[in-house]
Amino acid sequence: MRPVPTQFTAWPPRAAQWLLVCAASFALACRPEPKPVWRVGLLGTLEGRLGEASGLPAERGARIAVDELNAAGGVVIGGVAHEVRLISRNTGARSDEAAAAMRALINRDSVDVVVGPQFSRLAVTAAVVADAANVPMIAPMASSPAVTEGRPLVSRMAFLDAVQGEVLARFIFDSLGVRRAAAMHNAASAYGGEIVALFGTTFEELGGRLVARETHAADDTTAHVPEVGRLLAQAPEVLLLPDLSPRDSVMLRRLRASGFRGRVLGSDSWDAVSMARIPDLSGTIIVANWDRRAERPGAQYFMQQWFAEPKAEAPRAAAVATYDAIHLLARAATRAGVRSGRALADSVHHFGAYEGAMASYTFGGNGNPKRSATILEVRGDSTLLRAVIEPRR
Repeated sequence: MRPVPTQFTAWPPRAAQWLLVCAASFALACRPEPKPVWRVGLLGTLEGRLGEASGLPAERGARIAVDELNAAGGVVIGGVAHEVRLISRNTGARSDEAAAAMRALINRDSVDVVVGPQFSRLAVTAAVVADAANVPMIAPMASSPAVTEGRPLVSRMAFLDAVQGEVLARFIFDSLGVRRAAAMHNAASAYGGEIVALFGTTFEELGGRLVARETHAADDTTAHVPEVGRLLAQAPEVLLLPDLSPRDSVMLRRLRASGFRGRVLGSDSWDAVSMARIPDLSGTIIVANWDRRAERPGAQYFMQQWFAEPKAEAPRAAAVATYDAIHLLARAATRAGVRSGRALADSVHHFGAYEGAMASYTFGGNGNPKRSATILEVRGDSTLLRAVIEPRR
């Protein structure tokens, strides 16, 4: 007996199509909705010497913060968890380049917030663009008051230039007993000029004397002999050199060769990690935004994350400041319930006390937090933590 073949009934074409549509719809319905994305722009100098000292450490600090936020489920904004996505753009050393890079982050990358640039001269022009576009911005290490002045969407994590000048003047007068000081700065640097001016005012109010003040050309490393001669003729006990590290190391060698044996004072633009390798710098006093040896829990936790990467070098201040800025923006976005705009910036400005890795901050209504300053002394090939000075209220 031959087997009876199984009979199949063909589905009408429309019925088959209907089944396919239903199956596809069911699969889509079962697939979880992707998280919305909160885009954090990072703007900095990522190449050359400035990249090594600032931009690249800042980028790594940013990635640590973003990874932590995403590992915790993202940032909750308006009751919805958002994935945090970091978008970096490089800027050159010119102000117009910083403005162009900021426009690219906003217009091409559609970022919700921006962290950076680190340097005041770049942050000033970048802040103009961010403010006009209604995008909140934090310039972590920029200390010039011009960065935030008249900019309701812009904040910082660093102290102002005024704090640096005051802190240095008070420390050398009270702790070192200095009564005669001198200063030299880059003639083209508003940063250096402001620090020197505020240092001199504070020092003389305390009872000291700023016996000499000189300037030097930004691009000239050989014509400082007359200026150095005039400085040393006034017999200062200390000399303030607030501009960038490469310039100061050249200047210091000339000063030592000319017979100056007093202390040198440096600002937060000095790269203490690199400067400690220069023999002529022993005894130098530097005001800094932070020190990795701080005993605060936030600093210690950040150090653990930083050194989780094998062969990691010591973190720079730009790294921890950027890390703090991203976490602050995330918490402010959660509080405000918005991803961007003036409401988020206001949430930062009125955040109140914020315990970060770099410092304890108090935001009391504007983008300039009250916070402490750290005094370091270069000793041999290392640095000594001399003091943590709280701001005057």
